[in-house]
Amino acid sequence: MILVPYIFSHDHILEAVKQESSLYAERKISEGGESLFEHFVFDDEYFRKFRELFFDAQAVVIDRYGAYMQYVTDTVETYLFEEADFSIDRDFVFSLLMPDDYNLFYNKQVSIKTREFLLSYIMYRWLETKSTQEAALYKARGDNSLMDARAYLEKRIARSRTGGNFF
Repeated sequence: MILVPYIFSHDHILEAVKQESSLYAERKISEGGESLFEHFVFDDEYFRKFRELFFDAQAVVIDRYGAYMQYVTDTVETYLFEEADFSIDRDFVFSLLMPDDYNLFYNKQVSIKTREFLLSYIMYRWLETKSTQEAALYKARGDNSLMDARAYLEKRIARSRTGGNFF
């Protein structure tokens, strides 16, 4: 078995969300011609909300990758989860236990698609009460990213012969 670790930095994902929401918000104008930037931008004022949504997105990833998650035995120190303590559990860190014939080339693609999902999911949840139509686009983008990432986890290096062709 091959152990594949992944780390998604809290600060990196927060910066990506702030950038994405800024690019989105700067194009939003009310019918009266007023900027809606302040209404749509996700900035440092919403740090607690970001943490909540970041954890929600992590739960979805863990559920989707559950078949490959490395399970921890009781010999490891007890893990305490504290959502309100910003000094612990900042980054999203997990390891996947992959079969020996897993194509390691796809690690990068899994990481990229997982990051895309985290960003899209947070934007979806941020916009779901502000602009349901735009939120649906981010949700669809996130769902597709996670589906793609899961497909990459299924890639193997072994080739099989079918009808004289290699696939």
